[in-house]
Amino acid sequence: MTKIVQYLLSLAGEYRVCSELNKRGVFATVTYGNRKSVDVYAIGDGQRRALKIEVKTSQKKNFVTKIFQKGLANDPDAPDFWVLVQICNEGNGNFVEKFFVLRHVEICRLQAARNRAYVKKYKKHHHGKKPDTSRGVDNVTVADVEPYKNQWFKIVDDQRLKGRNS
Repeated sequence: MTKIVQYLLSLAGEYRVCSELNKRGVFATVTYGNRKSVDVYAIGDGQRRALKIEVKTSQKKNFVTKIFQKGLANDPDAPDFWVLVQICNEGNGNFVEKFFVLRHVEICRLQAARNRAYVKKYKKHHHGKKPDTSRGVDNVTVADVEPYKNQWFKIVDDQRLKGRNS
C-alpha cells in the first residue's frame, strides 16, 4: 500500500489530532457527517467553551486549504485553529507524521502571501495578465508551515479553552 485513500487519510489525521490533544490533557473529539463545519472540537474545563479545529491531512508536500475560495479569511465562524498533518508511508506498514499547528489568522496570512507570490509570478510569465484565481485552489506547502511544527501549546494554553477571559 503506497497511498492511503483520501477518506481514510482525512479520518486518520483527525483522529491523530484528537490523540495528540488528549495526550496533552485537552479533551478533543472528531465531528461526524458530511455537513459538518469543523473537523475537531477541543472542549475546555467545565465544558464552557469548545475550540474549533480544522484538520488538513496530506501525503504530499502541500496542504489544500481553500481559505479564499470558501471565504474563510474574514468569516467570524471560521475555525480557531488549523492543524496540518503530513503522513508519509515509509513502507512495511510504517508511517511518519508531522503536525503543524496554526491559529486561523496565521494560516490566512500564509495563504495570502502564497497567493500574492503566485499572482506576481503568473503576471511576469503572462505579460502582465492577471490569473483567474476563482479557478485555482488555495494551498500552502510544508516549507511554508515548518515554523509551526508541533506548536500544540497554542491550543493547550488557549485562554478560551480554560474558561478565562482572553
